[in-house]
Formats: sequence, C-alpha cells, structure tokens
Amino acid sequence: MTNPYDYSIPVPELIERYRATYSGAVYDVLDQMGLPNQALASDVKPVDPNWVLAGPAFTLKGIPDSTADEGLRSRRIHMFEAMKATGVPIIDVRDCSFDMQAAHYGEMNQTVGAACGAVGAIVDGGSRDTRFLLERDFPVFCRYLTPVEAVKRWSYYDWQLPVALRGALSAVVPVHPGDFMMGDIDGVVVIPRELVVEVLELTEHLIAVENVARGEFATEDPITVYKRHGRL
Repeated sequence: MTNPYDYSIPVPELIERYRATYSGAVYDVLDQMGLPNQALASDVKPVDPNWVLAGPAFTLKGIPDSTADEGLRSRRIHMFEAMKATGVPIIDVRDCSFDMQAAHYGEMNQTVGAACGAVGAIVDGGSRDTRFLLERDFPVFCRYLTPVEAVKRWSYYDWQLPVALRGALSAVVPVHPGDFMMGDIDGVVVIPRELVVEVLELTEHLIAVENVARGEFATEDPITVYKRHGRL
C-alpha cells in the first residue's frame, strides 16, 4: 500500500510553505483547476483568529454512542499509536457524524496527540478545554465550543479511512489520509493528496503575481494593471 504521507517534497517543508500562503489563494487555485468544492463549511473556524494551520490529514471517524465502556479507551490508544506510526507532523481531522452536542476534542486529545506528531486539529464538531489550547498555542479549528464531555455521547469508530466533512458549497467535502489541509481565519481548504505539490507551487506563483500587482496599482492606471495580469 502506498504511504499517503510520501510526497515529492518533505512534509515539514510543505507545511512551512503552505503556512506562508493563505486559504483564499489556495482556494482560488483549486477553483481554477475545476475543484470548487474543497472548502469546509464556513463555521469551521480557528478558536484563535491568529492561528494558521497546514499539514497532511490523519482522518478519524466518530459516531454518537451512549455507552461508556473500556472500548473507547482502547480505541483511543490504538488511534494515537497509528498517529505516531506515520512518522510525520499530521493534522487530526475529525468527522463527527453531524453530532452537535458534545466536545469531540479537548486538552487531553491535544496532549497525547502532540506527543504522537499532531500539529493541530480540524473538528467538524465541538471542542473544549480552550484555555489550555490557547496557552499551548495549539491550533484547533471547530464549529463550536462547549464544556460537554463526549463520554456517553460520542466515541471513536475508526481512523485512516475516507471521511466526509461538511462543505461550504457542497453537502460534504471528502477527506482522505494524506490530503493536505490549509486553514486560517477565513476557513479551511482541502487539497487532494495527488495535487499537494502542484497546488502549492501554483498558489505561490499567484501570491507573487498579486504582490507585484499591489505595487503597480499604487503607481499605474488600475485598468492597465488588470489587463497586464489578467484575473487577480
């Protein structure tokens, strides 16, 4: 089986370069490539507006669960073992099965996840223990904050399989292990694994063109600038 985290550029470099871009530019590139449905729902936002997050997805699927057996603890341990086994910095990406009651992420998830390589979390649901996450400057993107514990309400089901997170222009956005996630104050964009490097390079080019155009707008006729660069 192909390693989903084996790109032509090392993951730390990809993360650094994607973090230097912004979600709007990444989305524009994907849109121009005929992939307009790669943005997550508009209410999936960073807990701290200053957070920027980029990295490959480690996907997790959860389900509503009214039990509180030891199976949850066991599944959680195996999940973190699988995170560590990737050997690269990853983003904990959680499909919460449209549950809107509990916190699907929190400080203990962050503590163990960070020790296993997680550099952030994107949660199609809720988070809690926010003060700790802010103090540790650990980026979490989610739909809402709540003190409600997940035990007896929601549990882990499986991981490293395709998941479906709610989308901005589509009902859901599929996310596969190894897809790249890029998020900032405007929201989160999903870059398919096979396009990660191409989208990065096109985004960097677009931003470079925009930077040149900004300077030209200050000294030249704006219509002339638009004609020179085309769509900005």
